[in-house]
Amino acid sequence: MHWKSRSPLSEALPMFDKLTSPHEGFRLADLSRRQCKWPVNRAQAGELHLFCGEAVQNGHPYCEEHCGKAYTGKAGSR
Repeated sequence: MHWKSRSPLSEALPMFDKLTSPHEGFRLADLSRRQCKWPVNRAQAGELHLFCGEAVQNGHPYCEEHCGKAYTGKAGSR
């Protein structure tokens, strides 16, 4: 009996080096409270607004990257 060095499964599944398209975002209705709500597109009125969707920082509505953009440490003047 002759055994192949590669499994049939490895021959059947295509290999991908990287994603073919960048992440485009999530609809707000599809996000949980633990996913980033930072808008990732410039949707006009009537267009679909898309959001980041990465895991949020504890106690914030945004992921680590977007918290850095949203909370710059500047106190608002009154």
